[in-house]
Amino acid sequence: MVIADMIHSCSNANVAEAAVCCIGGEFAERVHAAARKNGVNAGRFVSIVMRDFARRASRETLAGLNRKIAGADQPVLRGLVHVLEPALEEDASFFDDEGSAFGRGALSGAAHLESPARLH
Repeated sequence: MVIADMIHSCSNANVAEAAVCCIGGEFAERVHAAARKNGVNAGRFVSIVMRDFARRASRETLAGLNRKIAGADQPVLRGLVHVLEPALEEDASFFDDEGSAFGRGALSGAAHLESPARLH
């Protein structure tokens, strides 16, 4: 349920931006840098990654994420960090289903969700 709430909430760019601000620190700086590199704001970047994750995550991936956030004081924010970390690596690509400044298609350059299974 928490993962579904996280995906639903953070697929909205405004909510995603607020979540990144709540996390703050170096993590937020890295998200903002990746977003700038892709020509979008941080909220839009996060919402794109979240929708891509929602499309591609297997049951095993979701179960692994659920284990990682179990017992966390702020499970949505902790889950968001785990989903975004792979997207902050070099040479990432993920599908932007709503289009962006680059048009409908892939964003890249900051991270690669080669496989959501990396969350295990």
